[in-house]
Amino acid sequence: MCAGLGVLGAGRVVAVMALVAVVMGDSGRSAADWSCPAAVEILPCTCKVKSRGLSIACENADEAQVLTSMSVLKNRSTVLYRLMFRNFDFPRVHDYSFLGLEVQHLTMSRTNISVVEDSSLRTLALDLETLDLSYNNLKAVPTTALMHLQNLSFLNLNYNMITVLGQAVFMGLKALERLSLYNNQIRHINENAFSGIGNKLYRVNLGKNHLVDVPNLHSLSKLEVLSLSENFITTILEGSFTGLEKLDMLMLENNKLAVLEANVFNKISSLNSLNLKHNLLTNISDMAFAGLEDNLEWLEIGHNRLDHIPSHALRPLLNLRQLDLDSNRITHVMEDAFEGYGESLKFLMLNRNNIRVFLPMTFFDLHSLEWLKLSHNDLTHLTEDTVQPVLDTLTMIDLSHNPLECDCDLMWLTHWLQEFTRRETFTTMAPHTCTRRKKRTYNIIQLTASELGCPEYNVIGGSATPPPVVSALAVCLLLASLRL
Repeated sequence: MCAGLGVLGAGRVVAVMALVAVVMGDSGRSAADWSCPAAVEILPCTCKVKSRGLSIACENADEAQVLTSMSVLKNRSTVLYRLMFRNFDFPRVHDYSFLGLEVQHLTMSRTNISVVEDSSLRTLALDLETLDLSYNNLKAVPTTALMHLQNLSFLNLNYNMITVLGQAVFMGLKALERLSLYNNQIRHINENAFSGIGNKLYRVNLGKNHLVDVPNLHSLSKLEVLSLSENFITTILEGSFTGLEKLDMLMLENNKLAVLEANVFNKISSLNSLNLKHNLLTNISDMAFAGLEDNLEWLEIGHNRLDHIPSHALRPLLNLRQLDLDSNRITHVMEDAFEGYGESLKFLMLNRNNIRVFLPMTFFDLHSLEWLKLSHNDLTHLTEDTVQPVLDTLTMIDLSHNPLECDCDLMWLTHWLQEFTRRETFTTMAPHTCTRRKKRTYNIIQLTASELGCPEYNVIGGSATPPPVVSALAVCLLLASLRL
């Protein structure tokens, strides 16, 4: 075969060599090296052949059995696309445990690991791309063991017992893109914790820890997604997010925030999505969202303690598409609460509040609204005049679980619900009901104009239509003619 290459020409030689590279795989090994050993040889582990190597899973075993299985794989110089240890006792990862193996994705989860020796992962330095050490007993980041993993792109340390991120704990991880430390016991993060890390890190999860303030992450200039959810953060200071100019999504739900002061987000003007649900917010400064005017589209402030819509703070958000204010303590909505949102707001959630009435012009400016969720409030009436400005654009309106009274004001809702059920292939909302004299409950969609007390509605083509509206001018002309 090689002797014939001389007459193929340079271009064809390159093509043939590329084909050989595909057949041999990225590591230069032949496809034959990717065949699974006999099942009995690696019990209790199992093997599957993948396009980039073998996938080995060792579960519900003991350490001695697994080490025996690993020795078989090492003797074959096996290329492992994925190696998984799960659900057995493997408390210590010894030095050079993986010598003789090439592993791209390594999972050691639910194995009670408390110690990762300094040279345990050294032989995987060039090959390892993802490392999952979740659900173990680590009390600190195994910095020395990790520092040689120059191609590691994802590190999962979820569900451990790490309490502190000290100085340069991720030193050497030049290719790291995603880091997850969810559900540890982290109370303190050194301001230089991320020094020595590469500039590719774009996603960090620090959720469900014991943080009481926003940590110093100023050096993570490429960060796009940051989760600080389920901590104990009580205050956000101006400048807390300095250096995070590319941040796109910030999750702060399930903390202890009671107040949002002015300018606390002004350093992250690229932010597109902000989640503040399940806090203790009672007050939002008029300038709280300063700096987010041009890019913020998704804002969640549900499950807080707001007794009003913070209109002055929200109005500058020129591109806001979704506003979630569900499960607050809002009792009334000012008529100009949504003034200025007409060109952008598509999804408005006001469900699970204590709203009793909407004034006639409340939705007048919402020209783009598609979803309006008003369920679980205290509404007894909602007239067609009030919702008329948004009826043409709405694809979903939810008024369920309100003490609505059965009267002519609901005729529009009957029409809308009937059209909705014809358009949708399945029911996506709870039944809409109303009561007559606060006694019997009726399904609104089934009520006729007569039953709603609207006998003046005419039935044309099977649907009820209101009588023609007589203008004030016509009435005046009629009265004038009578006087004559």
